[in-house]
Amino acid sequence: MWPYIRKGAKISHAEATKMINKGKTTIIDVRDVKQYQAGHILNAVHVPLTGLEERLPKLDKFKGQTIIVVDEAGKEAGKAAAILKKAGFKPVNSLSGGMNKWVSEGLPVTK
Repeated sequence: MWPYIRKGAKISHAEATKMINKGKTTIIDVRDVKQYQAGHILNAVHVPLTGLEERLPKLDKFKGQTIIVVDEAGKEAGKAAAILKKAGFKPVNSLSGGMNKWVSEGLPVTK
């Protein structure tokens, strides 16, 4: 149970949609440039996982907001969530199933 807590809660797409609709939620997309350009959640902030730690100062304005980390298949978001939590971002959640599941469920994407 400890790694699950440390990496942030995994949330479903339905939970993510509710959080987004409430407002004060920032989506951080940690996929590579090609994947992001192919389609992403509206207003998602693109910060590839490989450069996340170096770009943390640019994300400071989102501290205090609910964070949802999105990756391609739900496998890398936990790593990004752990980095964000360690840097003082709270609450941090990772999207279960990533963009693959988001798209397969017919949820909206933008380019």
